[in-house]
Parts: sequence; structure tokens; C-alpha cells
Amino acid sequence: MSKNIKKEKENIKAVGEALSKGEKFLTENKTAIIRIITFVVVVTVAIFAYVYLIEKPRANTAQEQLFAAQRYFEIDSFNLALNGDGINFGFYEIIDEYGSTKAGRIARFYAGFCNLHSGNYEDAIDMLKEFNGQDELLQARAYCGIGDAYVELEQYDDAIEYFMKAANYRENDFSAAYLMKAGLTYEQLGKYAEALEVYEKIKTHYSKTIEAQEIDKYIERAKIKQTE
Repeated sequence: MSKNIKKEKENIKAVGEALSKGEKFLTENKTAIIRIITFVVVVTVAIFAYVYLIEKPRANTAQEQLFAAQRYFEIDSFNLALNGDGINFGFYEIIDEYGSTKAGRIARFYAGFCNLHSGNYEDAIDMLKEFNGQDELLQARAYCGIGDAYVELEQYDDAIEYFMKAANYRENDFSAAYLMKAGLTYEQLGKYAEALEVYEKIKTHYSKTIEAQEIDKYIERAKIKQTE
């Protein structure tokens, strides 16, 4: 029993010494601690204010402007979609003003396709290469758009690179369409073995897609062309 009492007294003494040291540390470093706490509070308030008073309202405004430009894109009014109508921003202005927001990033995607449909292939490539989307479907579609632009510029090797990039980005049924474009472009270059490989992948990996329904005739054509 006496041993337990002694041990308990030693523990109480140790706790008391620790508390004394803690009090001493707080007393000696009071000013520094107050400064640190003040700094943390100020930074937290600043971040909160920026997010809720500046960034969120800014993102909401960008989204509203994006809707207007998208409406012009949907009716093939690509000039108005890109440059605005004097009241609403076009995609270019949205990129300039709100480029860091989600709407600003999506505006790059639409601006790329506006240029592609308008025959401004270099501008389309530049804009779509700047697009960095978190949506896997949009990112793959952007890669395909770059490929389409390269085809129009007759830069077929570059086109194939981006069609394959689109097909392999996140493999799904849309990949079959991108592979089909790659196969046809390989044929344009006379690379029938490569085209055949792509067509056979469509048949084996994407058998339920529209592209697979008629892929046999492309396979046969590539085989015949190889032997000529």
C-alpha cells in the first residue's frame, strides 16, 4: 500500500512540475504565441472572405456569361459565341476575365470548336491544347477536335496522335469513334497494317458500338490494300 501511495505522490509531483514548466513557457513566450494565433485568425478570415465574397460571386457571373455564349454556339453563330453580342461576353472575353474559373476553362473548349467549325484550324488547336478539363468526356473530345484540325491541315501523323490520345484517355464506347478516325487517317497515309490493327480493336473491344456494326468492310479493305 505504501508503495502505491509513494508512486501516486511521485506522479502528482511530476504533473505539477510539467504544469509549472508549461506556465513558464506560456509566460515567457506570451507575445509570440499571441502573434501566431492572430496571424492564423487573419489568414483564415482572409481566405474565407476571398472564397465567399470574391471567388464564388465571380464564378457565378462567369457561369451566367457562359450560358449566353453557349446558346450562340448551339445555333452555329460561332462569331457571336466567340466575341459576344455587345451585351453578353463571348468565349474569348470569358477566358480573359474568368480564365481561372470552371466556366473559363470550359470556354476554352467551346472556343476551340468554334474555331474548328469556322475553319480557323491553328486557333482551334491552340485553344483546345490549352483546355484542361476534369470531365473525361470533354477532355477526350478536345483531343479529338485537335485531331480533326490536324486532318484539315493535312498533318496526318499529328492527327493520329491525338485521335489515339482521345481513344485511350478513358476507354469507353466513345473510344470506338476516335479509333475509327485514327484508322481512316492511317489509310490516308497508306499505313494499312496500322489501320487494320485499329479496326480489329474496334471489333473486339467495342463490338456493341455503331462503328463496330460495319467494321468488317473496313477490315477487309485494309487487308486487300496491304497486299496490293
